Amino acid sequence: MPEPDRPDHDDCERQLIAFADALPMGVVLTDDDRVRAINAHGAAQFGLDADRIDGLRVDALFDGASAPPPAPASDGDPSSRIELRRADGRAFLAEVRARRLRIGARDLTLLLVCDVTESERIREKLEEQQERLQAMARRMLSVQEDERRTLSRELHDDIGQQVTAIKLAALALRDEVDAGRRADIVAEIVGATDQTLAKVRDLSLLLRPPQLDALGLEAALRWQAGAMFRNGAPRLELSIQPLSERPSPAAELACFRIAQEALTNALRHAQARRVELTLAVRDHELVLDVDDDGRGFALGAGSGLGLVTMHERAQQLGGRLCIDSAPGRGTHVRAEVPFHDG
Repeated sequence: MPEPDRPDHDDCERQLIAFADALPMGVVLTDDDRVRAINAHGAAQFGLDADRIDGLRVDALFDGASAPPPAPASDGDPSSRIELRRADGRAFLAEVRARRLRIGARDLTLLLVCDVTESERIREKLEEQQERLQAMARRMLSVQEDERRTLSRELHDDIGQQVTAIKLAALALRDEVDAGRRADIVAEIVGATDQTLAKVRDLSLLLRPPQLDALGLEAALRWQAGAMFRNGAPRLELSIQPLSERPSPAAELACFRIAQEALTNALRHAQARRVELTLAVRDHELVLDVDDDGRGFALGAGSGLGLVTMHERAQQLGGRLCIDSAPGRGTHVRAEVPFHDG
Protein backbone atom coordinates (compact mmCIF):
# COMPACT_ATOMS: atom_id res chain seq x y z
CA MET A 1 0.00 0.00 0.00
CA PRO A 2 1.61 3.29 -1.05
CA GLU A 3 2.44 5.87 1.66
CA PRO A 4 0.51 9.12 1.53
CA ASP A 5 2.43 12.10 0.25
CA ARG A 6 4.26 13.94 3.01
CA PRO A 7 4.59 17.69 2.72
CA ASP A 8 8.03 19.02 1.94
CA HIS A 9 9.80 20.54 4.98
CA ASP A 10 10.37 23.82 3.18
CA ASP A 11 6.71 23.88 2.19
CA CYS A 12 5.75 23.46 5.86
CA GLU A 13 7.98 26.39 6.76
CA ARG A 14 6.42 28.53 4.02
CA GLN A 15 2.93 27.66 5.24
CA LEU A 16 3.95 28.51 8.78
CA ILE A 17 5.29 31.91 7.75
CA ALA A 18 2.21 32.54 5.57
CA PHE A 19 0.06 31.89 8.61
CA ALA A 20 2.37 34.09 10.70
CA ASP A 21 1.86 36.98 8.27
CA ALA A 22 -1.59 37.41 9.80
CA LEU A 23 -0.11 37.90 13.29
CA PRO A 24 0.50 41.41 14.68
CA MET A 25 4.07 40.57 15.68
CA GLY A 26 7.34 39.53 14.16
CA VAL A 27 7.88 35.79 13.66
CA VAL A 28 11.41 34.59 12.90
CA LEU A 29 12.13 30.93 12.14
CA THR A 30 15.76 29.99 12.85
CA ASP A 31 17.89 26.92 12.36
CA ASP A 32 20.94 26.93 14.62
CA ASP A 33 22.43 30.37 13.99
CA ARG A 34 20.71 31.09 10.66
CA VAL A 35 17.40 32.75 9.80
CA ARG A 36 15.29 30.42 7.66
CA ALA A 37 12.23 32.61 7.29
CA ILE A 38 10.64 35.78 8.63
CA ASN A 39 7.08 37.04 8.33
CA ALA A 40 6.16 40.41 6.84
CA HIS A 41 5.64 42.06 10.21
CA GLY A 42 9.04 40.90 11.43
CA ALA A 43 10.74 42.08 8.25
CA ALA A 44 9.14 45.51 8.70
CA GLN A 45 10.26 45.62 12.34
CA PHE A 46 13.88 45.02 11.41
CA GLY A 47 13.74 47.00 8.16
CA LEU A 48 14.50 43.92 6.03
CA ASP A 49 13.24 42.45 2.77
CA ALA A 50 11.49 39.19 3.73
CA ASP A 51 12.45 37.65 0.38
CA ARG A 52 16.15 38.35 0.84
CA ILE A 53 17.14 36.76 4.11
CA ASP A 54 18.98 33.73 2.72
CA GLY A 55 22.05 33.11 4.85
CA LEU A 56 21.21 35.89 7.33
CA ARG A 57 22.70 35.10 10.70
CA VAL A 58 20.56 35.38 13.83
CA ASP A 59 23.19 37.48 15.56
CA ALA A 60 22.89 40.00 12.70
CA LEU A 61 19.29 40.63 13.80
CA PHE A 62 20.56 41.23 17.32
CA ASP A 63 23.55 43.34 16.30
CA GLY A 64 23.62 46.34 18.64
CA ALA A 65 20.85 44.85 20.78
CA SER A 66 20.83 45.32 24.54
CA ALA A 67 20.86 41.53 25.06
CA PRO A 68 21.08 38.30 23.03
CA PRO A 69 17.88 36.44 22.11
CA PRO A 70 16.44 34.23 24.85
CA ALA A 71 17.25 30.55 24.59
CA PRO A 72 14.21 28.28 24.18
CA ALA A 73 13.47 26.09 27.17
CA SER A 74 11.71 22.78 27.39
CA ASP A 75 9.18 24.16 29.84
CA GLY A 76 7.69 27.55 30.51
CA ASP A 77 7.62 30.49 28.15
CA PRO A 78 11.00 32.25 28.33
CA SER A 79 10.96 35.85 27.15
CA SER A 80 13.17 38.90 27.32
CA ARG A 81 12.58 42.60 26.90
CA ILE A 82 15.34 43.70 24.53
CA GLU A 83 16.20 46.93 22.76
CA LEU A 84 16.77 45.97 19.12
CA ARG A 85 18.06 47.86 16.10
CA ARG A 86 16.48 48.26 12.69
CA ALA A 87 18.60 48.10 9.56
CA ASP A 88 18.78 51.92 9.53
CA GLY A 89 20.08 51.99 13.11
CA ARG A 90 16.87 53.14 14.79
CA ALA A 91 16.09 51.41 18.07
CA PHE A 92 12.86 49.77 19.16
CA LEU A 93 11.94 47.94 22.34
CA ALA A 94 10.63 44.41 21.92
CA GLU A 95 9.35 41.52 23.98
CA VAL A 96 11.12 38.48 22.51
CA ARG A 97 9.90 34.94 23.18
CA ALA A 98 11.62 31.74 22.06
CA ARG A 99 9.80 28.50 21.28
CA ARG A 100 11.16 25.12 20.18
CA LEU A 101 9.65 23.77 16.98
CA ARG A 102 10.20 20.49 15.15
CA ILE A 103 9.42 20.15 11.45
CA GLY A 104 10.20 16.67 10.21
CA ALA A 105 13.70 15.88 11.35
CA ARG A 106 14.61 19.53 11.87
CA ASP A 107 14.86 21.14 15.30
CA LEU A 108 14.05 24.79 14.79
CA THR A 109 13.56 27.81 17.00
CA LEU A 110 10.65 30.20 16.62
CA LEU A 111 11.31 33.77 17.81
CA LEU A 112 8.21 35.87 18.48
CA VAL A 113 9.10 39.58 18.45
CA CYS A 114 6.46 41.97 19.79
CA ASP A 115 7.28 45.67 19.42
CA VAL A 116 6.38 47.28 22.76
CA THR A 117 7.93 50.69 22.08
CA GLU A 118 4.59 52.50 21.94
CA SER A 119 3.03 50.65 24.87
CA GLU A 120 6.16 51.31 26.92
CA ARG A 121 6.02 54.99 26.00
CA ILE A 122 2.36 55.13 27.06
CA ARG A 123 3.16 53.29 30.29
CA GLU A 124 5.99 55.69 31.10
CA LYS A 125 3.77 58.66 30.28
CA LEU A 126 1.02 57.34 32.54
CA GLU A 127 3.53 56.78 35.33
CA GLU A 128 4.89 60.29 34.81
CA GLN A 129 1.38 61.75 34.93
CA GLN A 130 0.64 59.74 38.06
CA GLU A 131 3.81 61.03 39.68
CA ARG A 132 2.87 64.59 38.70
CA LEU A 133 -0.60 64.18 40.18
CA GLN A 134 0.83 62.80 43.40
CA ALA A 135 3.40 65.59 43.54
CA MET A 136 0.64 68.11 42.84
CA ALA A 137 -1.44 66.71 45.68
CA ARG A 138 1.56 66.90 48.02
CA ARG A 139 2.32 70.47 46.97
CA MET A 140 -1.29 71.55 47.34
CA LEU A 141 -1.36 70.07 50.84
CA SER A 142 1.89 71.89 51.56
CA VAL A 143 0.41 75.16 50.30
CA GLN A 144 -2.70 74.65 52.43
CA GLU A 145 -0.59 73.95 55.50
CA ASP A 146 1.56 77.03 54.80
CA GLU A 147 -1.57 79.17 54.44
CA ARG A 148 -3.02 77.78 57.66
CA ARG A 149 0.28 78.34 59.46
CA THR A 150 0.41 81.93 58.19
CA LEU A 151 -3.20 82.55 59.16
CA SER A 152 -2.63 81.05 62.60
CA ARG A 153 0.44 83.23 63.14
CA GLU A 154 -1.38 86.36 61.98
CA LEU A 155 -4.33 85.62 64.25
CA HIS A 156 -2.12 84.90 67.26
CA ASP A 157 0.63 87.46 66.85
CA ASP A 158 -1.28 90.43 65.46
CA ILE A 159 -4.99 90.13 66.03
CA GLY A 160 -4.60 88.20 69.28
CA GLN A 161 -2.27 90.84 70.70
CA GLN A 162 -4.53 93.66 69.54
CA VAL A 163 -7.58 92.06 71.16
CA THR A 164 -5.60 91.52 74.36
CA ALA A 165 -4.57 95.20 74.33
CA ILE A 166 -8.21 96.24 73.84
CA LYS A 167 -9.27 94.03 76.75
CA LEU A 168 -6.59 95.46 79.06
CA ALA A 169 -7.52 99.00 78.04
CA ALA A 170 -11.19 98.27 78.72
CA LEU A 171 -10.32 96.95 82.19
CA ALA A 172 -8.24 100.05 82.85
CA LEU A 173 -11.10 102.24 81.65
CA ARG A 174 -13.49 100.57 84.10
CA ASP A 175 -11.32 101.50 87.05
CA GLU A 176 -10.17 104.92 85.84
CA VAL A 177 -11.81 107.89 87.56
CA ASP A 178 -9.87 110.71 85.92
CA ALA A 179 -11.89 112.08 83.01
CA GLY A 180 -8.84 113.10 80.97
CA ARG A 181 -7.22 109.72 81.39
CA ARG A 182 -10.49 107.97 80.50
CA ALA A 183 -10.60 109.91 77.22
CA ASP A 184 -7.03 108.81 76.43
CA ILE A 185 -7.90 105.17 77.11
CA VAL A 186 -10.98 105.40 74.88
CA ALA A 187 -8.78 106.80 72.11
CA GLU A 188 -6.37 103.88 72.58
CA ILE A 189 -9.26 101.40 72.34
CA VAL A 190 -10.58 103.04 69.17
CA GLY A 191 -7.11 103.03 67.58
CA ALA A 192 -6.46 99.40 68.48
CA THR A 193 -9.90 98.44 67.18
CA ASP A 194 -9.25 100.21 63.87
CA GLN A 195 -5.93 98.38 63.51
CA THR A 196 -7.59 95.05 64.27
CA LEU A 197 -10.34 95.65 61.72
CA ALA A 198 -7.76 96.59 59.09
CA LYS A 199 -5.82 93.40 59.80
CA VAL A 200 -9.00 91.31 59.53
CA ARG A 201 -9.77 92.96 56.18
CA ASP A 202 -6.24 92.20 54.95
CA LEU A 203 -6.59 88.55 55.94
CA SER A 204 -10.00 88.35 54.30
CA LEU A 205 -8.58 89.78 51.07
CA LEU A 206 -5.71 87.33 51.23
CA LEU A 207 -8.09 84.38 51.50
CA ARG A 208 -10.46 85.58 48.76
CA PRO A 209 -10.95 89.15 47.51
CA PRO A 210 -14.64 90.17 47.65
CA GLN A 211 -14.13 92.23 44.47
CA LEU A 212 -13.74 89.00 42.49
CA ASP A 213 -17.20 87.74 43.46
CA ALA A 214 -18.94 91.11 43.50
CA LEU A 215 -17.43 92.87 40.48
CA GLY A 216 -15.74 90.18 38.39
CA LEU A 217 -12.27 89.47 37.09
CA GLU A 218 -11.61 92.80 35.33
CA ALA A 219 -12.35 94.95 38.39
CA ALA A 220 -10.56 92.54 40.72
CA LEU A 221 -7.40 92.65 38.59
CA ARG A 222 -7.47 96.46 38.46
CA TRP A 223 -7.96 96.64 42.22
CA GLN A 224 -5.22 94.10 42.98
CA ALA A 225 -2.70 95.68 40.63
CA GLY A 226 -3.52 99.17 41.87
CA ALA A 227 -3.12 98.13 45.51
CA MET A 228 0.21 96.39 44.88
CA PHE A 229 1.74 99.17 42.75
CA ARG A 230 0.24 102.20 44.50
CA ASN A 231 3.71 103.62 45.22
CA GLY A 232 4.31 104.10 41.50
CA ALA A 233 7.52 102.09 41.28
CA PRO A 234 7.89 100.08 39.19
CA ARG A 235 5.57 101.62 36.61
CA LEU A 236 2.46 99.52 35.99
CA GLU A 237 0.71 99.35 32.62
CA LEU A 238 -2.72 97.69 32.39
CA SER A 239 -4.51 96.54 29.24
CA ILE A 240 -7.67 94.68 30.21
CA GLN A 241 -10.16 93.79 27.47
CA PRO A 242 -13.80 94.27 28.49
CA LEU A 243 -15.48 90.89 28.78
CA SER A 244 -18.87 90.44 27.14
CA GLU A 245 -19.82 87.91 29.82
CA ARG A 246 -18.35 86.60 33.02
CA PRO A 247 -16.06 83.58 32.83
CA SER A 248 -16.70 80.61 35.07
CA PRO A 249 -15.87 81.20 38.76
CA ALA A 250 -13.03 78.67 38.53
CA ALA A 251 -11.53 80.45 35.50
CA GLU A 252 -11.81 83.83 37.23
CA LEU A 253 -10.13 82.56 40.37
CA ALA A 254 -7.33 80.81 38.46
CA CYS A 255 -6.56 83.93 36.39
CA PHE A 256 -6.70 86.17 39.43
CA ARG A 257 -4.36 83.98 41.51
CA ILE A 258 -1.92 83.56 38.61
CA ALA A 259 -1.88 87.33 38.07
CA GLN A 260 -1.45 87.89 41.81
CA GLU A 261 1.55 85.53 41.96
CA ALA A 262 3.15 86.90 38.79
CA LEU A 263 2.77 90.52 39.95
CA THR A 264 4.14 89.62 43.38
CA ASN A 265 7.20 88.01 41.81
CA ALA A 266 7.77 91.02 39.56
CA LEU A 267 7.43 93.40 42.51
CA ARG A 268 9.60 91.47 44.97
CA HIS A 269 12.27 89.82 42.87
CA ALA A 270 12.51 91.28 39.37
CA GLN A 271 13.93 94.74 40.18
CA ALA A 272 11.91 95.91 37.20
CA ARG A 273 11.23 99.45 36.03
CA ARG A 274 8.09 98.50 34.12
CA VAL A 275 5.47 95.79 34.62
CA GLU A 276 2.66 95.21 32.11
CA LEU A 277 -0.49 93.17 32.70
CA THR A 278 -2.73 92.27 29.76
CA LEU A 279 -6.01 90.34 29.75
CA ALA A 280 -7.75 89.31 26.52
CA VAL A 281 -10.10 86.64 25.17
CA ARG A 282 -8.99 84.48 22.23
CA ASP A 283 -10.61 81.30 20.93
CA HIS A 284 -12.82 80.84 24.01
CA GLU A 285 -9.83 81.23 26.33
CA LEU A 286 -8.78 83.87 28.81
CA VAL A 287 -5.25 84.94 27.90
CA LEU A 288 -3.36 86.62 30.72
CA ASP A 289 0.10 88.12 30.15
CA VAL A 290 2.37 89.60 32.80
CA ASP A 291 5.59 91.06 31.42
CA ASP A 292 8.44 92.84 33.21
CA ASP A 293 11.80 94.30 32.17
CA GLY A 294 13.58 93.09 35.30
CA ARG A 295 16.60 90.93 35.88
CA GLY A 296 14.94 87.63 34.86
CA PHE A 297 16.06 84.19 35.96
CA ALA A 298 17.27 80.87 34.58
CA LEU A 299 14.34 78.61 33.76
CA GLY A 300 14.41 75.22 35.46
CA ALA A 301 16.88 76.33 38.09
CA GLY A 302 14.94 75.20 41.13
CA SER A 303 11.48 76.57 40.31
CA GLY A 304 9.82 77.88 43.43
CA LEU A 305 6.48 76.74 44.79
CA GLY A 306 4.79 79.87 43.43
CA LEU A 307 5.73 79.03 39.83
CA VAL A 308 4.65 75.42 40.29
CA THR A 309 1.32 76.54 41.74
CA MET A 310 0.69 78.85 38.77
CA HIS A 311 1.29 75.95 36.38
CA GLU A 312 -1.05 73.72 38.34
CA ARG A 313 -3.85 76.30 38.53
CA ALA A 314 -3.87 76.53 34.73
CA GLN A 315 -3.53 72.78 34.15
CA GLN A 316 -6.35 71.91 36.55
CA LEU A 317 -8.77 73.70 34.19
CA GLY A 318 -7.24 72.25 31.03
CA GLY A 319 -5.22 75.38 30.34
CA ARG A 320 -1.54 76.16 29.88
CA LEU A 321 1.04 78.38 31.48
CA CYS A 322 4.28 79.40 29.78
CA ILE A 323 7.15 81.30 31.35
CA ASP A 324 9.85 82.90 29.23
CA SER A 325 12.80 84.32 31.13
CA ALA A 326 16.56 84.50 31.18
CA PRO A 327 19.06 86.38 33.33
CA GLY A 328 19.20 90.01 32.26
CA ARG A 329 16.19 90.08 29.92
CA GLY A 330 13.09 90.14 32.09
CA THR A 331 10.25 87.68 32.47
CA HIS A 332 7.08 86.99 30.50
CA VAL A 333 4.30 84.89 32.01
CA ARG A 334 1.37 83.79 29.84
CA ALA A 335 -1.63 81.85 31.12
CA GLU A 336 -4.31 80.48 28.78
CA VAL A 337 -7.38 79.27 30.64
CA PRO A 338 -10.69 78.00 29.16
CA PHE A 339 -13.36 80.70 29.49
CA HIS A 340 -15.85 78.16 30.80
CA ASP A 341 -14.61 75.19 32.80
CA GLY A 342 -16.07 71.78 31.99
